Amino acid sequence: MAQEDAHTVLFFGRMLEYKGLKYLIEAEPLISKIIPDFKIIIAGSGEYLTCHKPLLEKNSHYEIHDRFIPNNEVAPFFARASLIVLPYIEASQSGVVAIAFAFGKPVVITDVGSLSEMVEDGKVGIVVPARNSERLAYAIIDLLKGKDKRIKMGRAALKLAHTDLNWENIANITQDVYRKTLQTN
Repeated sequence: MAQEDAHTVLFFGRMLEYKGLKYLIEAEPLISKIIPDFKIIIAGSGEYLTCHKPLLEKNSHYEIHDRFIPNNEVAPFFARASLIVLPYIEASQSGVVAIAFAFGKPVVITDVGSLSEMVEDGKVGIVVPARNSERLAYAIIDLLKGKDKRIKMGRAALKLAHTDLNWENIANITQDVYRKTLQTN
């Protein structure tokens, strides 16, 4: 398994407009001004990355993997990241959050859809308003500079992955819902 790279964030998945890559790109100069060795790993493909790729490839703060990432290559990307960023402008939920937690990584997410229901602000990550590059930047800076805070959040995220979000627990909750539904009918 790959070792964590200092000051590295991961933006992972299909690169579509709703994922908010634009806001991460806008946040990058604010972050790199304070943390010069900051790096953004972009892993995934899609039309939204294609239109930004020429600009990003010229910037040393980006490491781009413009392709579908097969399951056997997912782990090294998450292992290398200090934190995972999801600057979505709309969403119902995201499997990326659950993967981040399984790797003990805190997240910086936007308050859209049910993402903030998965992420207790200040405990397993930081929740910021959507479409706000400045708040996104400062949340990322806060976690990258606050190693103890980041580690504590990562441990809480891993615990959540092994308890509330583990498949056995989810199956038990689902069975309880079905039982209660059948009892009321």
